[in-house]
Amino acid sequence: MNLPLLFARRYFLAPRSRNAVNVITGISIGVFAVVTAAMVIVLSTFNGIAGLVDSMYSALDQDVTITPAEGKSFPREALDVDAIAALPGVERTSFIIEENILLRHGDQQAVAKLKGVEPGYLAMARMDEHMVFGSPRLTGRSGPAALLGIGLQVDLDVPLDDGVMEPLIISAPIRGRRLSTWQQRAFEHVELAMSGAWSMNTEYDQRYVLLDLDLAADLLHYDSLVGALEIQLADRGGMDRTAKALRAMLGPGWVVKTRPEKNALMYRTNRLEKLFTFMVLVFIALIGAFNVIASLTMMMLEKRRDMRTLTALGATPRMVRHVFLHEGLLIVGIGMVMGLVLGLGVCWTQQSFGLVTLEGSVVDHYPVTVLPLDLLAIAATMLGIGLLAVRVPLRALQRRFLQATAARP
Repeated sequence: MNLPLLFARRYFLAPRSRNAVNVITGISIGVFAVVTAAMVIVLSTFNGIAGLVDSMYSALDQDVTITPAEGKSFPREALDVDAIAALPGVERTSFIIEENILLRHGDQQAVAKLKGVEPGYLAMARMDEHMVFGSPRLTGRSGPAALLGIGLQVDLDVPLDDGVMEPLIISAPIRGRRLSTWQQRAFEHVELAMSGAWSMNTEYDQRYVLLDLDLAADLLHYDSLVGALEIQLADRGGMDRTAKALRAMLGPGWVVKTRPEKNALMYRTNRLEKLFTFMVLVFIALIGAFNVIASLTMMMLEKRRDMRTLTALGATPRMVRHVFLHEGLLIVGIGMVMGLVLGLGVCWTQQSFGLVTLEGSVVDHYPVTVLPLDLLAIAATMLGIGLLAVRVPLRALQRRFLQATAARP
């Protein structure tokens, strides 16, 4: 039988002679519960927002991208696509070309980013989920067609392909020719229809137009050259593993980057925001831990007679210290468990009913994602703070009480 825990539990449940002890103990539990719940809710909200941002950018930015270490293009045959596709976890691949272009329709024009892709890329990007109107295809009634971000479509007022309306004109600089305002021969032009408009996020909607890879190569005079190979994985959790295998396979002549590595600033910013917020809440918990110190101090003052009795019955100073150590951990543990339950309840409510809404966003309500590792980190942090709050002052305080008790006849 753990006698210190038994005494601590009895002290915790028994009424106190001083009402202030009950109040401070209740405040201590409440502070730990509120801070723990805040940690669960805030970190889960950060996870949800990070997941939302990742889903918004992952459609056009695949899990792994291969580019040449030198130059901006390479021949398609330089990469063994079949060998890459045979790697564990690789689901789909597509060569791509990206260049700045000029779009014109009627009197309207806009600078955009052309992304030439293979037909299978539309499935990689889940374009059917992002279509505002039209069809996710790169061909129309009269031949090749473009897929425009909804921002570009609205700015240029481009209609859907009906075989009659004024076509969309794409102008692109020809590789190797000097650009000049007065030399139209430095540009290649193509006229085609629009098969549909899609929406992912504001940046992509205002910037990107998708075109068939072969047409983009002809337009830009790339011939058999491409700019990169993008890879979609069956399990996004294996990005680093697959990238490592590709680096070993391809050698130093190629640059292999995962999506987080390509967008390192965005992902690092999200992680730092989450870390700083967590540290602020930890600081609040440290301040709240002083309530535990106050509660234990007043309890020790109240239980001085009990300490003398225990000592007279043969209890060692270590056992008496452990009684109050367990008492403090009970306060911290109950507050932490209450906070975890409260935080998880709030997150479940938000996930199920979307109580906190997002006006004018791509989602109706704030996304929330609870991660088990976050819960473990929160529990470990709160227990560590509680142990620090209980143990560090407890030695000096209880040694003083025990010495005073032992000195009395």
